[in-house]
Amino acid sequence: MRRTSIKYAAVVITSAAALLAGCGTGQEGGQGQQGQGQGQEGQQQAPPSATPGGMGEGEQGQQGQEGQGQAGQGQAGDVAAAKTELQGKIDELQQSSPITFNPDSADLTDQGRQSVTQVAEMLKQAPQELRFEVSGYTAAVNGSTADAQELSTQRAQTVADQLSQAGITADRMQVAGKGDASGDPEAARRAEIKVM
Repeated sequence: MRRTSIKYAAVVITSAAALLAGCGTGQEGGQGQQGQGQGQEGQQQAPPSATPGGMGEGEQGQQGQEGQGQAGQGQAGDVAAAKTELQGKIDELQQSSPITFNPDSADLTDQGRQSVTQVAEMLKQAPQELRFEVSGYTAAVNGSTADAQELSTQRAQTVADQLSQAGITADRMQVAGKGDASGDPEAARRAEIKVM
């Protein structure tokens, strides 16, 4: 009985000294004092400034901010990856089935309407942070540059309107008329979509 009392007293004194010194057992290794040992030895309370896990409030706050920064970087990386993947799919579609218009008109061809519908489905799946530029082009025409600019803007707006009808909000889109495009006139009468 006397040995147990001496052992107990030694543990109490050691623990009290550690508590007073502010460096309880296991804190330096990142472990709190709560839950260590069994019986009365493990029921000691951590000092008010310490929390389970051995970190003070300042340390937890700093660690929380670092974690949020890392999470933000992870989200930015996810958005960048989504942007690259989406642009690749849109480019592939625009290569195989361009968004085309009838001559001297802002009216989409049947193929153009189908392509815009397909792009709209892709854009609906995209992260909300992504924005899109819709650019319209014209074939080299005999009219003025101003006419070409106006028609190309109307074409871009036609595509943006169809995307809006499909559920893509207007605040996610920017419309730009690019004027005359060189090359085959049929291919030049087009609109393109870029992920921003």
